[in-house]
Amino acid sequence: MESPSCISEDENDSNKNENNKKKKSKAASLAKDFKSRAANLIRRRTTEATLSEKSLIPSREDVLSWEESFEHLLRHRYGQALFRAFLRTEFSEENLEFWLACDEFKTYKEPKRTAKAKKVYLDFIAIGGPKQVNLDTETRMSTIACIDNPSSDAFDRAQRRIQGLMEKDSYQRFLKSELYINLLRRTSYPIQRRTTTEFTNNKS
Repeated sequence: MESPSCISEDENDSNKNENNKKKKSKAASLAKDFKSRAANLIRRRTTEATLSEKSLIPSREDVLSWEESFEHLLRHRYGQALFRAFLRTEFSEENLEFWLACDEFKTYKEPKRTAKAKKVYLDFIAIGGPKQVNLDTETRMSTIACIDNPSSDAFDRAQRRIQGLMEKDSYQRFLKSELYINLLRRTSYPIQRRTTTEFTNNKS
């Protein structure tokens, strides 16, 4: 029969092991929570920094024009930044990045044009590329055929394809998002109250 002292030592060891497990579990949970909070904070600050670097808040006419035309949104500096921030929340920022890369590509001349074409291909078009966009096979193959000897419009077809996908999908959700609606509210015209003097003059 085991002595009380042996039993007591076993119980102490068991309790210590249990406490150690709880401490490790709690530490792991805190570390996971910290990483999650840090990631969210970085994402939020990145978005705020991106927008703060752009031009001042646009006019209400500008903001409303984005509802009328996706092209207006893409061509407006602040609108583009806001749309990009929205795409980042949906993890589909690569679509806009590709669209912008295609626009930038048109400004290149040889010998830089061919090097730029290959970079755009490797980043966005190649199967398994780091930022591969969703292109149909026909568009992908016709674009690839232009890579070795690219003209300034080598990516036009692919760019239109991705613009169309964004317009039908993420753009529609953007117009209903808090980012857009809050900006629309911020740019609303202030309601001007009529003074007593103005009211009296209008009555007379």
